[in-house]
Amino acid sequence: MLAAVTAIVGSIQPWGASASAQSPRSDAPEKTSATVPPARGQIHALATIEPSTGLITVGSRPGARIVQILVSPGDDVTEGQQLAVLEGHEQAKAQLALAELQKARADFERTTQKDKLALEREQSDKVREARLAAANQVADILKKKFDETTKLYTTLGATLAGRDKIEADSKYLELQIQSIKAELDKSLLLVEQELVSKQRELEDRQLEDSNPEFQLADRQVDLAKAALADTVVTAPRGGRVLDVLAKAGEVGAGPLLLMGDLSSMSAVAEVFQSDAPRIRVGDRATVEILDAKVGGEVTRIGTVVGRNEAKDLDPRALRDLRVVRVTIALDEPEPAAGLINLEAKAAIIPGGGE
Repeated sequence: MLAAVTAIVGSIQPWGASASAQSPRSDAPEKTSATVPPARGQIHALATIEPSTGLITVGSRPGARIVQILVSPGDDVTEGQQLAVLEGHEQAKAQLALAELQKARADFERTTQKDKLALEREQSDKVREARLAAANQVADILKKKFDETTKLYTTLGATLAGRDKIEADSKYLELQIQSIKAELDKSLLLVEQELVSKQRELEDRQLEDSNPEFQLADRQVDLAKAALADTVVTAPRGGRVLDVLAKAGEVGAGPLLLMGDLSSMSAVAEVFQSDAPRIRVGDRATVEILDAKVGGEVTRIGTVVGRNEAKDLDPRALRDLRVVRVTIALDEPEPAAGLINLEAKAAIIPGGGE
């Protein structure tokens, strides 16, 4: 009895064991595609078919009711395309429209204020220029008159007496005050002209985009856009919808749909741990997909040893293996494009079959 059990166990060879450790039949030449020549010492393993970029599970916001699903299995979608609409979408659109209207009003008021300010500046420049020219003329005339009066007053003032003296002093003093006032008006206009540039710099700064008053409208629009984005589900990248996992009217609590890019397909093989060191990136391989054999190339070798997930249908095969995941990029994606998660058989040629 013990000898019979030993014989049965000795005949069990799991996928993932090297050809040298299998029965003599594994050394027999296999039919392979033209791109992968038959070779001895192949490493066999069970594999799972999936897109090269992996399966993408797209979910919806938890707790939000799904109003509408916009795609069906088999639809090709582009990055950013809407896949589903969630509750609150119409309200969020209205909030965004209101925020954009408030921003438009703020922009209009700022533009109007700029135009008004430009007109006021033009008028102010012309008025100030005219006032300064007039002030210069008045100051020059009064100064000239005052200088002449001063000479006359100095010469004749000593000869005057009584009422004539008082009247002459009064007129001389009045003329002196007028001359001083004219010079003061001229100086004030010059000071005002010097401060115009600083005043206008302050006015311009108040109308810049960095003004928090104007940034507030922009942030309100950004907030409304973010709220609207929370009410739709979009494609994270281009690809094909493989399966829809929810229905309109349900409350989102997890996956909404599965999608993937089927333009490039791979087989993820579970290679027995003792065979993994023999494999290198670039090694050729053959993947048996139903009745077709497709060539491929090893593009990635895992570094974590774990339990096998693929199970051989042979009841004699070992069930609990320690394997390394090896990714094989298929030369032709078409045979595998409609067979996501299909269990296939892979034969890897260490060293490219050399």
